[in-house]
Amino acid sequence: MRIEPASVLRALDRRHRPLLTPQALLRELGGGGRERRALASVLGRLVEEGRVERVRGRYRIARDDVLVEGVFERSAGGEGMVFDDNGAAFRVEAPTGLAAGERVLVEPLPGAGERAEVVRSIGGTRREWIGVLAAEGRHGVLRPFRDDGFWELAVPRSAFGGARPGDVVVARLLGAPRRGEAARARATPRRQRGRRAEPARARVVEVLGPPGSPEADFRAISWRHRLPIAFPPEALAEADAIPAALEPAEVARRLDLRERPFATIDPANARDHDDAVFVEASPPGWRLWVAIADVSHYVREESALDAEARRRGNSVYFPDRAIPMLPERLSGELCSLRPGVDRLALAAELEVSSDGAVRGARFHEAVIRSRARLVYEEAAKAMAGGAPQIRDPEVRANLERLAALAGTLMRRRFAAGAIDFDLPTAEIVLGDAGHPTDIVEAPRTAAHRGIEEAMLVANRAVAERLVAAQAPALFRVHEPPLPTQLEALRELLESFDLLGAGDGALGPLEIARAIQRAAGRPEERLVNLVALRSLRQARYDARNRGHFALAFDAYLHFTSPIRRYADLVVHRALRDLLEGGAAARARAAARAGRLEGWAARVSFCERVAMEAERDAIELKKCVFLRERVGQRFGGTVTRVAKHGAYVTLDPFFVEGLLHVRRLAGHWELDERSFSLAARGGRERLRLGDHLEIRIANVDVVRGWIDFDLVGRSERAH
Repeated sequence: MRIEPASVLRALDRRHRPLLTPQALLRELGGGGRERRALASVLGRLVEEGRVERVRGRYRIARDDVLVEGVFERSAGGEGMVFDDNGAAFRVEAPTGLAAGERVLVEPLPGAGERAEVVRSIGGTRREWIGVLAAEGRHGVLRPFRDDGFWELAVPRSAFGGARPGDVVVARLLGAPRRGEAARARATPRRQRGRRAEPARARVVEVLGPPGSPEADFRAISWRHRLPIAFPPEALAEADAIPAALEPAEVARRLDLRERPFATIDPANARDHDDAVFVEASPPGWRLWVAIADVSHYVREESALDAEARRRGNSVYFPDRAIPMLPERLSGELCSLRPGVDRLALAAELEVSSDGAVRGARFHEAVIRSRARLVYEEAAKAMAGGAPQIRDPEVRANLERLAALAGTLMRRRFAAGAIDFDLPTAEIVLGDAGHPTDIVEAPRTAAHRGIEEAMLVANRAVAERLVAAQAPALFRVHEPPLPTQLEALRELLESFDLLGAGDGALGPLEIARAIQRAAGRPEERLVNLVALRSLRQARYDARNRGHFALAFDAYLHFTSPIRRYADLVVHRALRDLLEGGAAARARAAARAGRLEGWAARVSFCERVAMEAERDAIELKKCVFLRERVGQRFGGTVTRVAKHGAYVTLDPFFVEGLLHVRRLAGHWELDERSFSLAARGGRERLRLGDHLEIRIANVDVVRGWIDFDLVGRSERAH
């Protein structure tokens, strides 16, 4: 096999396994002894380029932020020490549940000497382990479930705790863990100097059920990604102490918008409602009001609630539940913009001309009373003149104006070069017990577009105001792609004749046009995927660096403070700007010193959440198809790779792998035509080919869906 730098970087990019030996890295890549020299050469080059770090014979992705990785050791008085890989020490407050020996990310506190704040546990010692129990002879073994780490624990039969082989269980180590014991538990048993490494011993303390049961799946994914679930008592006490009734003096000092027919528009299963919109005519254009829950009024800086929200960084959403950033008392009650209830908000008032340009922007501390709580589907019908169940004429008129405004804003964005990736996503339809009953392509209605455009223009307006005032804040930045990535993307677009004659250097406008030209063609999905992967990942930064994909000079997140800490920081910056005065300037100056660290930590937490959410969705897909093994379906080839073709089923929005091992003969990837070709024959599997397949195997534990080829129909066009 060939060792590529990109595959090495992907293998190293595991936050729950931050340091890998060359041997472990070879296992991850599927290589053997013959590839050792090639791997060493690639690692050396990546280290020279600054993309990989070597730490005492192990390798990891080089950090490009201010956070520090190290090992936590507990000391007296509720404090601890974190020792980084170079020997530096930081004194930290020990979060609840953190065990000695855990590998953590910390944010050094500016001006505080050796003090730091723990961001998140990322590896090492565990108090509890979650995996699948297996029986081996007279004892049992606990192995990973939805975890690509290399570890196992020995479980005596007497310590099964009522569990049966195949169950997902929670286990604890037997006896006090010695230094290095957890490391042995994390390593795959392997021959070391002729002997098999002995795994640590554990006992089952909780049985979660078989793989695929909702509780077992949730607990395993949360454990794998080290997501905090329970709130600390002090944060819950602060939330419970907040009075439900608004103070009359607070309401009196705010702009009163309660008579305007604001509406919230969310998914049917939305767990919080932090934005409401109202559009009124303002010839020759519109006046757009975007009201956002004023979380900053309730969550005071450096309170227990604030510290916990910062630690979590964001809410995490699974198909059947959520891990919120804030306790339910705030996220589902006091801050949620419920209809008919007075709520505090920060409101953006935007004057938008008939061509979609924002001619004026004002911001207010306000109080609103939402008129309606709508779901996307019914709001979309009302925008098209349907949905008779929405009887309020002012709400209906609001929706019709929102549709017209959104169309104008969207056309202006696209003309300026905004990239719109048309990559459909899966929507999991759940039954009463939390099991998937269907998987469909998530709809993208006019109501989705309306809310999206309203949030984009409001976020941009707040960013421009804070930049103009030189106010410190957290910005959402998306830097241009690396030149090598742009060149690879250009080659792909040229191979499909998707670049216009006048297209010069690839910028957002040229990429957007190419994606539009690919619409409806067999290679549409491939072009969207490759274009997306060629871009850098958007992140948070203390400095405004613009947003490449949106083609905005300034951008940030303002519209979701219930579920994103970055938005809460922006709310505080905007409120200080609106207040003015020495006290507000002092708060902003004090906050400025922490912004770089906060940007790094919320970017990290966002990435962890995305990985966990993706795991949960893929797991539900496996559970759904597990009952359909052996059945035949039609499907379309949507991706090809060296190891096979990925096929998306016609009746369900699920993708599985048709591996080359399941095809007769020898097949090779033709990178020029993006197809799999049978050696010595004329058979090919191309993007867009329509096949009949049989579901051959579904492995819920590993997350694999395998197809067999039954036949093929004429190529879809």
